[in-house]
Amino acid sequence: MTNATLNSSLLIARLQHRQGDLHEARLSCEEAMVVAKNQKNNSDWIEAARLFFQCCHELETLDEVKSLMDQVLLFHRNTQDLNEQALAENLIGSWLLASNKIQESEMYINSSISKASQTQDLDTLARALFTLALAKAFNPETYGQCLQQLEKLDIILTELDSPEIKLSSAQLRGFIYTQTKKFDRALEILWDSYEKAKAHGFLLLISSILAQMARIHRDQGHTEQHRIYAELALRGISQERAPRIYRLISSLCPEGLTPSTPQHDFLIDEASRIVREKHKGAIDFKNQHILYELALLFIKNAGQRYSKEALVEIIWHQSYHPDLHDNLIYVSIKRLRTLLEPDLESPRYILRDRKGYYFNPQTHVQFKNAEEMTK
Repeated sequence: MTNATLNSSLLIARLQHRQGDLHEARLSCEEAMVVAKNQKNNSDWIEAARLFFQCCHELETLDEVKSLMDQVLLFHRNTQDLNEQALAENLIGSWLLASNKIQESEMYINSSISKASQTQDLDTLARALFTLALAKAFNPETYGQCLQQLEKLDIILTELDSPEIKLSSAQLRGFIYTQTKKFDRALEILWDSYEKAKAHGFLLLISSILAQMARIHRDQGHTEQHRIYAELALRGISQERAPRIYRLISSLCPEGLTPSTPQHDFLIDEASRIVREKHKGAIDFKNQHILYELALLFIKNAGQRYSKEALVEIIWHQSYHPDLHDNLIYVSIKRLRTLLEPDLESPRYILRDRKGYYFNPQTHVQFKNAEEMTK
């Protein structure tokens, strides 16, 4: 957004999203939406909702956006402010586009473009123009229209400091040139985008750009360059952090090149209470029975959300009281993360969203007996 914000959670969410920490960014977005509602700042609320949608899109959890989008649709119907309508319409259009409802999406996006033009909101206008260009990239027959929208966007971007939109626009143009066999022009654009993405720290974009370069070399029959760029793209990505881009990059890998990750993240032997994480090795749960039970609850039910009330009832066999249990839960989760997570600053296993705590369903877990564990 062009307007300054006092919402620290939103600022953090933007940085986390830029760095590819999507699980953490999604949680910060939820906090930012609560703050924005309390401050009655509709623009910040929509911006946090937009970032939340982008995180869920990359994490391939669009089903978790449905209830939020119902709120955005209601907000759109009730607000009389043209700026707010334009913001909401671009978000709705992006969501419909991600759901492959292209015609319905374009109706909202065109309306957003019209209203943003009227109010001279360059940021929203730029985002809406990019979304419309993206919609035109779905069909080879409308590639020309895609480039026309990107040319309009270029004019807006001369007056707007938005490296994210500039990089996304350049990458989309590179995609169109790749599809139309203009490989030299595509590589020139992508190399420039790669350098700028590195300078600004857009980690997911870096991997995506490298994957696009790998595709160009594959299509040109450059076997060695194809392999090199695919390997580089894979180094900066993981299935846990960004499953959508990981899947796309993996599909571009040459035969014989597979993501260099172990077959499992955890090996667990319940009988002997042995837990082994692929980076940290054996984890000592000695005399930590509650933490062990908590770990097994999460791991065996990956993806299932547990509220504080549910955790207290299942683990401590008590009725939940905030004054008694909130700090207990917080400390227990922190201690469990200390045991399980290779990087406490960027947890990949024990996550949280508005529905509660949960174990990352993308994690690979294998249950084995004690003899196999010690081999």
